[in-house]
Amino acid sequence: MLYVKKQKGKFGLKKALAILIVLCMLLLQSIFAYGWQSDNGDGTFNNPPLYADYPDPSIIRVGNYFYMASSTFVGVPGLVILKSEDLVNWEIAGHCISSFTGDNKYNMVGGTKYGNGCFAPSIAYKNGTFYVAVTPNGERTRIYYAKDVAGPWNYNTLGGSYFDPCLFIDTDGTAYLAYGGAWENSIKMIQLNSNLSATTGSSRVILSYNNVEGTHLVKANGRYYLFNAVPAQRLVCSRANNVWGPYGETITLCTAGKGGHQGGIVDLPDGSYWGYLHQDDGAIGRPTRICPITWQDGWPKFGRPGYIGQVEAKYTKPIQNKPIKVPAASDEFNSNTLGLQWMWNHNPDNSRWSLTGTALRLKATTAKDFWNARNTLTQKGQGPISTGTIKIDCSAMQPGDICGLGMLGDPRGYIAVTRDPKRIIMTEEEVVKATVNNVTSNILYFRLEMNFTNKQARFFWKDDNRDWQQLGPSITMGFDWQYGTFQGEQYAILNFNPNGSNGYMDVDWFRLNDIPGDNMTPIPTPTPTPRPAFTKIEAESFNDQWGIQTEECSEGGEDIGFIENGDYVVYKNIDFGNGAEGFEARVASATSGGNIELRIDSPNGTLIGTCPVVGTGGWQTWSTVTCDVSSVKGMHDLYLVFKGGSGYLFNINWWKFYDVSIEPTPIPTGLLGDANEDGSIDSLDLQLIKRHVLRKLQLTGTALANADVNRDGSVDTLDCSLLKRYILRKIPSFD
Repeated sequence: MLYVKKQKGKFGLKKALAILIVLCMLLLQSIFAYGWQSDNGDGTFNNPPLYADYPDPSIIRVGNYFYMASSTFVGVPGLVILKSEDLVNWEIAGHCISSFTGDNKYNMVGGTKYGNGCFAPSIAYKNGTFYVAVTPNGERTRIYYAKDVAGPWNYNTLGGSYFDPCLFIDTDGTAYLAYGGAWENSIKMIQLNSNLSATTGSSRVILSYNNVEGTHLVKANGRYYLFNAVPAQRLVCSRANNVWGPYGETITLCTAGKGGHQGGIVDLPDGSYWGYLHQDDGAIGRPTRICPITWQDGWPKFGRPGYIGQVEAKYTKPIQNKPIKVPAASDEFNSNTLGLQWMWNHNPDNSRWSLTGTALRLKATTAKDFWNARNTLTQKGQGPISTGTIKIDCSAMQPGDICGLGMLGDPRGYIAVTRDPKRIIMTEEEVVKATVNNVTSNILYFRLEMNFTNKQARFFWKDDNRDWQQLGPSITMGFDWQYGTFQGEQYAILNFNPNGSNGYMDVDWFRLNDIPGDNMTPIPTPTPTPRPAFTKIEAESFNDQWGIQTEECSEGGEDIGFIENGDYVVYKNIDFGNGAEGFEARVASATSGGNIELRIDSPNGTLIGTCPVVGTGGWQTWSTVTCDVSSVKGMHDLYLVFKGGSGYLFNINWWKFYDVSIEPTPIPTGLLGDANEDGSIDSLDLQLIKRHVLRKLQLTGTALANADVNRDGSVDTLDCSLLKRYILRKIPSFD
């Protein structure tokens, strides 16, 4: 129950009512939640601003507003335009493309066009008109134009096909088109006429560089900056004093593991700049991230000082005190138009769908399966976890109709109701995985939960007489640019029939993250199993990471590599027992190496040790390094934080800790293990051998021979381990 304290004076009741209204609005907002909200409400935000598939971003500022164009491939309406006041809070403003022409496969006749359509658009503004350049796959480049980003949009078709076109309008009003695909190893540019309806002159190569595409051209501080992606690797920048170049020197601004690889910069009203780029992020697709720009030696470096080259997870907002906004997601279907969040999969057949005023009516389209079904209505999945729910009335369906809610991507699946017999099915990759028979209700609820943190998707169903029930197994979500949609996983409302039908279903509503506490079986948050610190732990078995990548290891399995200064990996629930006194790791480096900082519970947590790594002569030339650690006990999250100079530092195959030693009574034995040659085997010998392994001193002669307790011809951490076990009386000898 809500209690409101009565105010003194004649305005007390009004104030109380105002408070009540605000609280009710907040409650409703929580009930009908949208998806990801980046703005924390305290002047900060979390990356990404849009936790969904908004790839190939192109961002400009016009006055006090920012506008972003993003790829939509075969979605219709296509080529989405978003609007923001602060680069953090975005709304969908419109779409440039109402339908695709030129190939009947866009109508799903004779095949499909997945991975084609419109991608890598570029937005610009001139004299009160917005322009968007895009090259539909297999067609000539188009320049769309409109006075308002909400439309209507028209377009001119240029004489050529320019891959990943960047539309750049100079301060004197002259327009150019920079373009190029990675296979060309160059970026070219051509000038446009005054109304951007045709090209003039011929193209010139303005940059020669391997595997570049997705170009963006920006003029800042009197210079021209050319941003290009090396796909899935890095974002690079070249500069020139003239728009035609030469663009000589090229530097890396950010790597794929540090934030992304295709983007550019945009100016703020106060004259500062922020960077933007998209990042490959698995099943969710390629969300766009932003970060402040630090100018160094005339270069726009991505990241704040001290964190150059890194796009961090949290920042202070670029512009303060703007309202919190998120793109629309839920839809009650009670309007005469679809919400801007919706896109049809390929061109729709407009004769087979309608809005009744209270519902979305989908007539069954003829298709052999979900992948080829026209009139499937989609919207983007949202991270980190989102659920989409529909309420349908299937009383008008006919035999063979398949009506339900799907997940469109790679892989794909759906939950749906069929007739004769009436049943509910769940599929993965068109294969039925589970069935509910003897369904009697015509009012059904279907739910799809997509958990992008563990890559699992689950389907649920209910009717008005029962609670939510999961149907079928979880589906492991993925992303396949080559054979899939080239998009992140999407919610999909579907109705198709392999044999044709005049049946239909009514969709009462779609709600994203709708009413909580309605007895849906939750996905339990996995609790990492405790791992003993004193057993060998493979480096690639981390629970989280920043900046690194895994690769095949010459010693078997995988290692972690591409490690740069400031990167880290996290291992949850490491059990240090009664304490640890040493650390060892298997490392390789083709450079001068760096340091491994051992921190507990956070990247800036207590430092328990620093393990130096020197060059080994190659990225797969392995050596074992060790270091002392301050005593740490119990259960902790272990952070390996990597420090060093510029470039890649080293690779790690595995690591482990030593347990706490007890000073025992020396046990006389032969000379084996007697590194100080004093006639006894004790902790002093162990410390000498450890210092030798760490290259802090050099044992020679008899002392070196005595240190090789396993007699394998080398003195390393294995000898340390054996000697420690011997001193602790855990083994009777070195044999």
